[in-house]
Amino acid sequence: MTTKITDPDLLRVGTELIIDQTALTFQLVKAGNLGGEGVQAQALYSKFKELWLTMPYQSTRIPMYSIDADAGKYQFGTDGSNFHGWRPLDDTTRQLLRDGGWEEYDAAGNLLRVYAGIVTLGAVELTDQLYYQRAAGGQARDFVFKGAVNEGVQVYGNAANGGFDERAYFKVFSRTGSKRFAQSDLATIGETATGPRKMTFAVANDVDQHITAVDGQMTGAPYAGITVTYYNADQSLPIGGVNFPFRVVIQGNGATKGQIYTKVQYLLRQNSDIDSGAGTITGKTADALLSYDGETLVTAKGVIIQGYDPNDTNGIRFTDQNGAARTEPFVAAGTLAPNSNLIGDPTAVFRMVFASTYGTGTAALTVKDKDGADIAGVVGGRSAIPFTFAYDTNSQAGHAAGTDADVIVIATGTSGAKFVTAAGTLKRATGQTFALVSEKERSYKNPA
Repeated sequence: MTTKITDPDLLRVGTELIIDQTALTFQLVKAGNLGGEGVQAQALYSKFKELWLTMPYQSTRIPMYSIDADAGKYQFGTDGSNFHGWRPLDDTTRQLLRDGGWEEYDAAGNLLRVYAGIVTLGAVELTDQLYYQRAAGGQARDFVFKGAVNEGVQVYGNAANGGFDERAYFKVFSRTGSKRFAQSDLATIGETATGPRKMTFAVANDVDQHITAVDGQMTGAPYAGITVTYYNADQSLPIGGVNFPFRVVIQGNGATKGQIYTKVQYLLRQNSDIDSGAGTITGKTADALLSYDGETLVTAKGVIIQGYDPNDTNGIRFTDQNGAARTEPFVAAGTLAPNSNLIGDPTAVFRMVFASTYGTGTAALTVKDKDGADIAGVVGGRSAIPFTFAYDTNSQAGHAAGTDADVIVIATGTSGAKFVTAAGTLKRATGQTFALVSEKERSYKNPA
């Protein structure tokens, strides 16, 4: 593309600019000095000013009026005192205007069209497609040109020019795969309505380091099972044993916070219904649901995640419907790692007990996970068995909540694995591993 024209001398009548004084139209043509970068509205106005210094053009009124060049406010079809009906010939001409918004009038002074001059600030790749919404709940519309935006967007048209008035709402979106999302609306820039002027929205994107997979993987595990459900009323849901109000529930399907974030960002780029509930929410125009604060995943107001990988419990901050930040008490997490003998024994079981209660002649006390369930069960062929421990709140067996807990993990099978124990300490940490290394059982026999 060529550089945006800011010098009126580069607009040559008959090449880049076609003027029809009979039809009262002007046309911008992609030729010569004019390419896709377009023409600054002030340069076009200045060109008209220079042309109307000469007699050949003074037989008609000047096509354009400038209210405020700095604010990018212009009008076509009036000279500021009289209406005359000059207008752009076509939408190609309108799409080539930069750094301004405008109104178009007919000779009777009727308002025909209003264009807001939408400009974005911030780095955006030339190939990235930004889009906008000009009515709450309205459809997503692509800007004409890719990359950073500087173009007029029609926000009003009389009955003969679209028949709509959508000046009370405007939102700009940047949502590209593997890049950070950005959006900005009128409230963000301190405006209450669009109008015939330049309007600047801060929207930039860069590589999103928290994306864990490409779009083609979203139909596989664990991504396919990650869903979003929207509710019209508060849902009272627990965090740290206390219920709080939420209206959007993300089901994590046991995935990590990074995998959940990746799937949600994918859904928010879809021009289709992403609500797994009874409602209809179009992804592309839905509000953002998740963001990162450093390495902490943060939910938007009223959004909760359920069913996530327990190892991420301490790396997620929820925001309830009242706007209050909520976090789970610290949850220690880790993995039991049975060896091949336990994995291959269909009867193999495991159990975690407090060391202080083991081998004392009384029943050993099984350690509870963060949800109050026993850390015990069948190995079931698993090579990794995740567990959690409510480090800040667990006070079983006289254990002092908020302190390290010494434990014993027991595992045994019958025909495939011998009895084995593994001693360790549950610390205020995640990623803890207890290896269960059982000898091959060669002596068990039950002929019955």
